[in-house]
Amino acid sequence: MAKVKKRVRPTKEQWHELNRLLDDVVKIGHTNERNCRCRKCTKLNNYSKSIGLLDKEETDDGRWDKRRLETKHRHEKDAIEIIKLAYQGCSRKEIANKIKRSETYVSNLAVEFDIEIQKK
Repeated sequence: MAKVKKRVRPTKEQWHELNRLLDDVVKIGHTNERNCRCRKCTKLNNYSKSIGLLDKEETDDGRWDKRRLETKHRHEKDAIEIIKLAYQGCSRKEIANKIKRSETYVSNLAVEFDIEIQKK
């Protein structure tokens, strides 16, 4: 039978220390940083692991942040292409065919980057 790991409850002092470390991280503004390697975030992460709040295997390796950045860069490159084609007077359908993306994708980027596309 597999051994079930019992959840460890931190003591009151451990919670106070954890909250102090969390306050330090919030003060420097790293609230949405998943994989920050700064001293304060590392301290909080290590302390959380040491008192049993974080499992060693569950820490994220940064793939999602990297993926989000790649998506953002792809959108920016596509937006530049859309701007060029819109300036030449192409319609949404023509732009979508030329950059090999869907018409909805072109429309969404046009809204996101405030691109004016003429209707024919």
